[in-house]
Amino acid sequence: MVQRIQGISSLKDVVLDIEPRVVEFGKESTLRCSYNLENAPLYTVKWYRGLHEFYRFTPKELPNTKIFPFEGMHVDESQSNEHQVVLRNIGFNLSGNFSCEVTTDEPSFATVTVVKDMLVVVLPKSPPSLTADKSFYEVGDVLKAYCSSPQSRPAATLTFILNNIVVCERCVTRKKPSRELFTSESHLEMVLYPTHFHNGRLTLKCVAQIGDLYQEDTDITFTNVKDPIPARVTQTTSDAEMGQHSNYMSIIIINSVLVCLYYS
Repeated sequence: MVQRIQGISSLKDVVLDIEPRVVEFGKESTLRCSYNLENAPLYTVKWYRGLHEFYRFTPKELPNTKIFPFEGMHVDESQSNEHQVVLRNIGFNLSGNFSCEVTTDEPSFATVTVVKDMLVVVLPKSPPSLTADKSFYEVGDVLKAYCSSPQSRPAATLTFILNNIVVCERCVTRKKPSRELFTSESHLEMVLYPTHFHNGRLTLKCVAQIGDLYQEDTDITFTNVKDPIPARVTQTTSDAEMGQHSNYMSIIIINSVLVCLYYS
């Protein structure tokens, strides 16, 4: 927060709060300006977006509030006063500096200005989409993957993570504008080495992030096994067949013993 002071001031503790400071497009935010006049009379409180004044409170005037036109600015006059301004249906052009300027009345006419930023955002409505060119991979294969994040503002940054290790740090997230929003997309292409596999598996994750405001991810798990597992043999032999087979083998053994005794 930036503070500017003019004149010898009995004006203290001027603080500007914006709640929420990060606002979703079309929602509302309350700007609060608190101050300690130390028994000095209030002359005026002025509110600015950048250098443009949009709201003023002057207790000695009737009406004591004035609203100045600013594109995309919708002040709720019924909820605004000498300490706060309520903004509704907030648009992208309100991203930037807001300032509260407090001035005491004569004889001091001291002025203190405090400044704070607002950010208007649109967060992605769903997690990122992740696809790859194969359903399984082996050592030496080239892994090719594509990740995209839905429309947002600001654009999401995309990161690829393979088995919990960030890969393709030089991959650039392309930001495709669509009216006032952006779609993010990124491509991964890398050769797979034995160290990339963990128990014969690969887990590739794409993380979409917008600062501290938003983080979502999507992952795919691949294996390096492509040959089908042979079917287990489940056919069994009947008891009758087993009995006949045993009798036949017994006869052969007895005949062999008799032959051996005859020639001994």
